[in-house]
Amino acid sequence: MSIAEIADIPSDIAEEAARVPGIGVRLVSFLRAEIAQNQKRLRRHSEEARELVQQAQAEAESLKAKGITREEAMESFEKNYFDILKQL
Repeated sequence: MSIAEIADIPSDIAEEAARVPGIGVRLVSFLRAEIAQNQKRLRRHSEEARELVQQAQAEAESLKAKGITREEAMESFEKNYFDILKQL
């Protein structure tokens, strides 16, 4: 398999990279390190936790698309939080 099958490499970068001695060995080393890091991450966090993070990221993107700022979201969260605390 070629690196080009994994990621699109802009032609200007590919041309420059082709002139770097040992770039292939370093790329393979980098990929191995990234794979190892990803495997650690997957073992550290449960599937449920990863799904919750993905849902939160999707919700954050949705809020951004609606034009809701982080500050507005935090104000809403704090209001809801304190309303719940009053009921306890």
